[in-house]
Amino acid sequence: MKKPQYTLIPSMVTAPLLLALVWFADRLPVKTPWVFALLCLAVIAQGTVAWLWLTAHEREQQRRMDDVFSENAGSSAQIIRAVNVPCLLTDDSGTVVWRNEIMEKLYPETDLKPLMTGYRFAQPPAAYPLEHAGGHYQVMSMQIRRKSTDRLLTFQYWLDRTEAAYYERLYEERRAYIALIYVDNFDELSGDRQFHRSNVLGDVERLVADTAARLKGVYRRYENGRYLMIFESEHLKELEEERFQMLEAAHRIETGTSDTVSLSVAVGVADTVADADESARQAMELALGRGGDQAVVKRGKNYTFYGGKHQLDTMQSRVKARLFGKALHQLFENSGDVFIMGHVNPDMDCLGSALGVLTAAEAIGNRAYVVLDAANESIQFAIDELNRDAHYANCLITPEQAERLMKPTSVLVIVDTQRRQTTAAPQLIDAAQKVVLVDHHRRSTDYIDTATLQYLEPRASSASELITEVIQYFGDSIRVPAFVSSTLLAGITVDTKHFAFNVGSRTFEAAGYLRKNGADISMVKQMFLDDMDSFRLLTETVCSAEILPCNVAIASAGDDETEEQPNEKLIAAKAADQLISIRGIQAAFTLGRDNGVMNVSGRSLGTVNTQIICERLGGGGHLTMSGAQLGSMGFEEARALLKERIEEYIMEVNAQ
Repeated sequence: MKKPQYTLIPSMVTAPLLLALVWFADRLPVKTPWVFALLCLAVIAQGTVAWLWLTAHEREQQRRMDDVFSENAGSSAQIIRAVNVPCLLTDDSGTVVWRNEIMEKLYPETDLKPLMTGYRFAQPPAAYPLEHAGGHYQVMSMQIRRKSTDRLLTFQYWLDRTEAAYYERLYEERRAYIALIYVDNFDELSGDRQFHRSNVLGDVERLVADTAARLKGVYRRYENGRYLMIFESEHLKELEEERFQMLEAAHRIETGTSDTVSLSVAVGVADTVADADESARQAMELALGRGGDQAVVKRGKNYTFYGGKHQLDTMQSRVKARLFGKALHQLFENSGDVFIMGHVNPDMDCLGSALGVLTAAEAIGNRAYVVLDAANESIQFAIDELNRDAHYANCLITPEQAERLMKPTSVLVIVDTQRRQTTAAPQLIDAAQKVVLVDHHRRSTDYIDTATLQYLEPRASSASELITEVIQYFGDSIRVPAFVSSTLLAGITVDTKHFAFNVGSRTFEAAGYLRKNGADISMVKQMFLDDMDSFRLLTETVCSAEILPCNVAIASAGDDETEEQPNEKLIAAKAADQLISIRGIQAAFTLGRDNGVMNVSGRSLGTVNTQIICERLGGGGHLTMSGAQLGSMGFEEARALLKERIEEYIMEVNAQ
C-alpha cells in the first residue's frame, strides 16, 4: 500500500454519521443512550486497530530500508574513499576524523584550523571558498550526527575550481578598458602667440604613444590634443600604482609660454567595450569639471581620483560667462517665478550670489525669492540690512513656503553648491521642473546632473564672481543696487580671504564693476566683524593648535567635555584662516560642531591639497579651501580620523 494512512478514513467518516443517526433516532425500541455508548466503543476500537496496524507497517518499512543501507554501507564507504573528490569528516574543533585517499594526499595534516582560518567548524557555512597548494576549491559542508556516540560531525567535499578560476582571471585580465586623454588647457595655450604648437603636440603624442606601448595597448588621435587609448585590464594596476605619472611628465613639456601642459585622463572600467567607453566619457566630464590636470577612473558608480594637486589657472576667456548669461536670460523670459537656493549654513558668498540672481530675475519682470533655512552669524548683518529695505521685505522665504509657492513654470537656481545633500532644501530639486546650477567648487561625484542649465567653473574665486560676470552679459538695462553690489563684493572677499587666495585678473575686474555700482567698502567690513565672545573663542582655538611634522596644523573649537558653543563651526573656519597666516604653517584643519554634527574646515597656502583630504572624509571644495562633515562623533575620534587622512596624503605625495 503506497499510503497506509488511508486505513483511518473509514473510522473518520462512519463514526460521525453513526453517532448522528443514533442521537436523533428517538423512535428506536431500544434506549438510545446505550446504543450511543456501544457505537462509540466500536468506533474507538476500529480506530485503535487501524492505528496499530499503521504503526506496525511503518516499522516494517523502516526495517527494510535499514537492511538495504546496511547491506550497501561497505560499498558506499568504498565509493567515497575511491572517488576523485576530496572528502573528509571533521569535528567542531577542526580535527580531521576521517578522509578519503585523495584528501589525504591533498592535505595530510589532521588540523584544519591553520588552513581554514575564517571557517566556523561549530556552525559551518554551506559553501566556503579556499585556496590551497595553488588550487582554488569550493568547500561544501553538511553536518551529520552519529547515533552511536550522539556526536555532531561535519562532512566536507572540496570542489576543484582551479581551472574555472584561471579562465575567470584570464577574462578579467583581458577585458578591454578605454582611456581618454585630453590636453585640457589646449585653447588657453593656443591663445598665446609664443605657443610652440607643433612641438607641444608632438611631445604630447610621444608621451601617449610611450604609455600605450608600455601598457601593450593602442591609441589614436582623433582631434588636436585629444587621444583615445585601449589597453587590457591587467595593466590598469600599473597605472594606478604609479599614480598616472604622465600627468607630471606633461608638466615638463616646453610650451614657449609661462603655462605648462595640463592633461586630463579618464579610464572607463566595465564588462563591455561600449560600457567602458561610456564610463570613460563620464569620467572625463567629471575630470574637466574638477578643473582638469588629473586622472579619474570610473568603476561602476565609484570614482577614483589621481593628481589634481596643483592650483588651477585663473579664467581668461569670458565666452562661457557670456553664453550662460544669454541662456539664463532666455530661460527666465520663458518661465515664471524664480527661486534661488544655496547651501546649508550659508556664508556671504552664498547670500551675495543669490541676491545677484534675484536682481537679474527682477530686471526682466520675474518674481524672485531667496530660500533661506536659517540665518547665522556670518550673514546676520546682511540679513538685518535686507529686512530694513522695503523692496526686499518679502524676498526671503523658508523651504516650506517655497514648496507651497513653486509651480510647474517656476525656475530653481542653486548657487555656491552642486551637491543635493548640502542644499538648504533638497526636496525643492524634485519639485522644480527647471533647475539651474552656478558653482565655483570642483565637481563632485554626486553633483546634481539633472540641471537644465549649469555654470560650473572651478577656476573662479567664488560664486559671487561668476554671478557678477553673468549679470554684465544678462542685459543692457540691468542695474545692480548698491546693497546687492556690497553683498557680492563681500562674497568675493570671504572666499578669497581678502583677495589673498585664488585670485585672478577677472576677480579684480568683477570687484571693480561692483565698486562702480556702489559697493560700500565700510559695509563689507561691517559684515565680517566679530563680537567679543566669538573673538575670545577664536583666539583660544588658534592657540590650541597642534602642528604636525608636515607643517599642517590641527585645532578644535571645543572639546568632548564641554557643551557646543554658539557658532562653533563658523569660529572653526575662521581659526583655519588665521592659522595659515602664521609663518611655517602650510595648511590648517579645524574641527567644530554644528547641531551635534562634527565639521572639518581645511585651508592651505597651495602646497597641500585640502580638497583631496576632505574628499576622503566625505566632503570636498578647492585645493586651498575645503570642508567636510563627519557626523556625530567626538573631537578625539574626529581628530584621529583627520590625522590618518592627512598622513595618507603626505605619504602619497612623498612617494611620487
